[in-house]
Amino acid sequence: MTATAAKTFKEFFSAASVERLSATFGDTPWLKERRLKGWEAFEHGLAEKDRRTGARWLKGPQTWPDQPLEPGPKLALPEALKPSLDGEWGPLAGAMSFGCESTEPVLLDDGASRAGVLFMPLAEAIRKRPDLLEKHLFSRTAVDETLYSALHAAYFGQGALVYIPRNVKLDKPLRLRGAHTGGHAGFFPHTLVVAEEGSEATLVDEAHSAGAAAGLLAGVAELILAPNARLNYINFQGLNLASGAVLRQSTALADDARLYTLGVVAGAAWSTSYLGTRIEGGGGSVDLLGLALGSGSQQIEIRTLQDHVGRSGNSDALVKSILRGSSRFYFDGVVKIFKSGQNTNAFQSNPNLLLSSDARAESIPTLEIEADDVACKHAASIGGIDEDEKFYLLSRGIPIRETETIITEGFAAELAQRLPDERLQERFVAILNRLASTASAPLA
Repeated sequence: MTATAAKTFKEFFSAASVERLSATFGDTPWLKERRLKGWEAFEHGLAEKDRRTGARWLKGPQTWPDQPLEPGPKLALPEALKPSLDGEWGPLAGAMSFGCESTEPVLLDDGASRAGVLFMPLAEAIRKRPDLLEKHLFSRTAVDETLYSALHAAYFGQGALVYIPRNVKLDKPLRLRGAHTGGHAGFFPHTLVVAEEGSEATLVDEAHSAGAAAGLLAGVAELILAPNARLNYINFQGLNLASGAVLRQSTALADDARLYTLGVVAGAAWSTSYLGTRIEGGGGSVDLLGLALGSGSQQIEIRTLQDHVGRSGNSDALVKSILRGSSRFYFDGVVKIFKSGQNTNAFQSNPNLLLSSDARAESIPTLEIEADDVACKHAASIGGIDEDEKFYLLSRGIPIRETETIITEGFAAELAQRLPDERLQERFVAILNRLASTASAPLA
């Protein structure tokens, strides 16, 4: 018997399947139009000699469409990923978990529900709040910008609407977990957060693999902050190492809005993450944080954009990597200050810690300044563990493995300490230490 050749990634997708998804999801006319526009852009992108993938260095996004792929059987969502209002993040205001095809029953505590908070799957939101989706969905991400943003626009369905009403302040986080549950070549979650004037909230947004099968995560998060809104947004990518990941986060801030955002990349054979912020109103402020944990032959790219349109804005980007094995990390950070963005403060830093002689990091910070009353600076460093620190710990009887773990934990914990809530800091430090310690190994 002759074995059947595996499909390539692109062969899993078609105009007919987009139409079926549109009908199943219950697309309104405007939503179907955007979905079909995404499909047309994806087809056009496949035909281009130089595909616009959104990645600057990685080869994975370029070659992935033509690679054979076996998405494996459909799996149930693991018990460990099912929603609970308690866990490693402590008490939660809400929890939602979903796989490729279905969403578990959503949990939302009484206080958040009475306050008018909406925390619901997109399929439910299109029925109950089509006004919010028509106004905001894809308002900050062009459906035809790159090959994978186009595919996301054509096939998105899973994901969540998070709506925080005016002056509502949640004192507990919301937690959103999505998983590639097999049987599909791709997984396309979309998170839409609308924080109204004076509101405050924390959202933890995670992506996982339910099994060992390969798949592509092409996810989008749109964060829209009204005047004086406060949002803490934490994103974890923890896919298996057979998968690829393309994540795009776009944020818009109105007058005096405040954003703390942290993206942690720990999984996937290759991943590219775009963390973009646009301070449109006066007095907006952003802490744009990132952490890449690379091992083996992983390739990770993080790109940041700090757009300053309004006056008197502040942004501070701090992106770190901890690398071992022959892993690669690429950072591409842009600060852009428009002529209208006078009296702006913008900073950018990219420290990289190499735990192996075969690991590599590259850093390209860029400043584009049109205003003349600004304070901007950028910095980058690439190196191994400081020998003086190492000697100090070893001289006190700490084994070498533990010494390197302590140093890497401290290196990662600085990011968590930038978060504004002390309880959140404590829980986040514990989680980051656990993740960072897996990247600790004796220097090769």
